[in-house]
Amino acid sequence: MINMVEIFNELGYKKQTCKTCGQEFYSQVDRDTCGDAPCDEYEFIANPATDKAYNLYEIQQVFREFLESNGHTHVPRYPVLAKRWRDDVFLVGASIFCFQPWITSGLVKPPANPIEMAQPSIRLNDVDNVGRTGRHMTCFTMGTHTVINKEDDFIYWEDETIRLCHEFFAYIGINTEEITFIKSWWAGGGNEGPCYEVCCRGVELATLVFIQYETLEDGSKKEIPIKVVDTGYGLERIAWISQGTPTAYDACFAPVVDKLKELTGVEINEDIQGRNAQIAGMMDIEDIGDLKELRKQVAESLNLSLEEYLKAAEPMEAIYIIADHTRCLAFMLADGIIPSNVKEGYLARLVLRRTIRFMKDLNMKESLADVMAIQLDFLSKFYPEIRDSEDHIMNIITLEEERYANTVKKGKSIVKRTIKRLKKEGKDEMPLDILIDLYDAHGIPPETVVEMAGDSFTVNVPDNFFTQVAGAHEKDTSHKKSTFTVDYPETDLLFYKDFYQKEFEAEVLGVVEKDGKNCLIFDKTVFYPEGGGQPSDIGEVKIDGTSFKMAHAEKVNNVVLHHVDKDIPNDVVGKKVEGKLDWDRRITLARHHTGTHLVIAAARKVLGQHIWQAGSQNGLTRARIDLSHYKRITQEELNEIEKLANEYVMDNIDLDIQFHTRDEAQELYGFVLYQGGIVPGKMIRVVKIPGIDVQACAGTHVLRTGVVGPIKINKTERVQDGVERIDFSAGLAAIDSMQHDEELLRESANIFKVENDQLPKTCDRFFSEWKSQKNQIDKLKSEIANLKMNSLADDFVEIKGLKVVSQLIDGDFKELQKIATDFTDNGKADVVIMGNNDGKIVGAASEKAIDEGVKINEIIKTAAGVLGGGGGGRLTLAQGAGKDTDKMDEAIKTAVDLI
Repeated sequence: MINMVEIFNELGYKKQTCKTCGQEFYSQVDRDTCGDAPCDEYEFIANPATDKAYNLYEIQQVFREFLESNGHTHVPRYPVLAKRWRDDVFLVGASIFCFQPWITSGLVKPPANPIEMAQPSIRLNDVDNVGRTGRHMTCFTMGTHTVINKEDDFIYWEDETIRLCHEFFAYIGINTEEITFIKSWWAGGGNEGPCYEVCCRGVELATLVFIQYETLEDGSKKEIPIKVVDTGYGLERIAWISQGTPTAYDACFAPVVDKLKELTGVEINEDIQGRNAQIAGMMDIEDIGDLKELRKQVAESLNLSLEEYLKAAEPMEAIYIIADHTRCLAFMLADGIIPSNVKEGYLARLVLRRTIRFMKDLNMKESLADVMAIQLDFLSKFYPEIRDSEDHIMNIITLEEERYANTVKKGKSIVKRTIKRLKKEGKDEMPLDILIDLYDAHGIPPETVVEMAGDSFTVNVPDNFFTQVAGAHEKDTSHKKSTFTVDYPETDLLFYKDFYQKEFEAEVLGVVEKDGKNCLIFDKTVFYPEGGGQPSDIGEVKIDGTSFKMAHAEKVNNVVLHHVDKDIPNDVVGKKVEGKLDWDRRITLARHHTGTHLVIAAARKVLGQHIWQAGSQNGLTRARIDLSHYKRITQEELNEIEKLANEYVMDNIDLDIQFHTRDEAQELYGFVLYQGGIVPGKMIRVVKIPGIDVQACAGTHVLRTGVVGPIKINKTERVQDGVERIDFSAGLAAIDSMQHDEELLRESANIFKVENDQLPKTCDRFFSEWKSQKNQIDKLKSEIANLKMNSLADDFVEIKGLKVVSQLIDGDFKELQKIATDFTDNGKADVVIMGNNDGKIVGAASEKAIDEGVKINEIIKTAAGVLGGGGGGRLTLAQGAGKDTDKMDEAIKTAVDLI
């Protein structure tokens, strides 16, 4: 194997040192600088580095052809949603993400070796720079030739990687004398190794990483047996440098940019954008201070004032941002991300709402769906899967745009209250953490806050606002690994060998303490340990004639711990144990678990292929499954899902349950295996219902779908934004649920003295009559309250300059509240204290009273204490109650004395 120095010598590169930054680099010609910004300026704008101009998709094709001719196998892109196969990040941020952790650790064979692919990657860590610098994008295409080197299968390392990189750039027409290889070091994701940054005319075009170490907790490093060549070619930048356009956006999605220009009337000023990109290339623009400095420098270089520059540049930037963001959204939504307020859905919604913001800045009349249609028309020519998902994408976009409008509308009152509170606290500027929280918790964009604040309150929005917000949500921190371990041989899991085995004999291997209780470990077991949304089996174990109730089983490091209900004798190790399973529980849970797979499959067929399991829990009377979906499931859809799931049951299909190595399973079925979440380990158990569903699943299942019995969907609910929960029962539990519903119908029909089929009409009639009577009663109550208010209008006392009304009156809770708030809202009184003979007490305070320090919620809480109860509320309205009704006069007096 030729070493790194030899390959550079062979290709005519000499080792040199940059006189500006001090970095070592290799170049074919003598030069003082390393070739990267800021040591070198961008020299390709209006001066392409190649004779042929490539668009992004042409450069992808050339990249593929070149590497295939050099022994690499093309691998189609992975979804941008990385959580399909890993649990630490949400989105694919680089091509290597696709192969971590399973392939890079050696647990799974790579799909090819060596690999060529062009992977759409999403990074939101500098989202605020998109559109402004000419080169930043939320979604970019990383070309890679990746190699997984093992000791017995070492393909190539630094020498061939450098040779391929050099030859590829020569192949597309770049003069290799303009190429530099800058020596550096890469670290990330627990690994590290040497790397080379490959630059040309001031821009970095590729990074060649050689992963060969594990980064230890103390900061030291340990050599790893699997050595990975991880290359990343910025295909957008390569297209840009070949065209010499003012920005990478013009080079990579010009048709979308042109259409947006046509719709908005915005003209792109190439002088401004080109200068913008050149100066941006000279700066560490990820630093927030640099973005402000960039604007200043560009304006000065063009002899414009900052105001003139911004007036010209911001509409152009908005065009680029909209083009970039809709492209990013197309991949996100096509690959199954559902916008929501958590996890990857949060990031999709952030990008989507930023797009709407910049459309608003341009006063666009078109909807986001209209703009998205332009992007989809462009992208679908190159990505057929995006064309296949077009209806789904447009449905989400339309719904999310409506939701955003409602959020902004509702958010204005929240902003108003927040500013009012901050002013009372003596603040004249909104703290950044509150501005972020308004967006994080309520979805209120910062520009709405600025608009609501006006000139009376300062709201400074940092240029990297959305970068900060996205950064806090990019990694999945929800998976906490237990530190508890045991050192015993793996337990032989008998329930996988014979689902119907109910009794067994085993040997006690040990006793361990966990969570303050002793647990038994056997060499084998028939008890399923809790996992995958399925509770554990229970039953009985007998040792030396002593029976123990086996109340819970769990698995730690492939060892099953059996929690029992009695103290365990010290001498049990090595003894024989007899175990007996609670079969009724096992079969009920298995029916529900297999039923879960059937309901998922039916939901995907009815609602769409974007459906993905977000969680499940199997129980004895019912099971629930959480599904990613962008809107509420209608009753018609629910009926169709239920009907289809029962058809699968009646088909009485044999389940095909087998263990596969992870790479075999993924090669056969792909990432759909992980509907129930990421399954650890090299060997995984695949539960396949032929023609219906396939999942990696460790749970117990019936062997034929007919054994599941009837499936009855009980209800559906939205558990969080973007996640729908289906609650269902299967088997005998479904019969119990049906009979329960039927009994409710019978009882209800008997109350109305009608037949079941007449119940809806009768209920409707009774409800309409009740509602009419209630409205009449409320009207009469309102009139009575008005009469009482008129009688109380002049019955007030003045305390500390405040008009105070206090009274014990005959009225219910709502009447007390109405009278109290009417007085304070309409200026009839500043403080109102009302009580009734049922022990209810209400207080209200006007803005004037609040400004004078009256805390009506604390006053009512104290007064309710006199009644032997409690209370509380807001500064404007509070209520309380107590059982000592005879003390109401004292309670009202106490409240008045506290004003």
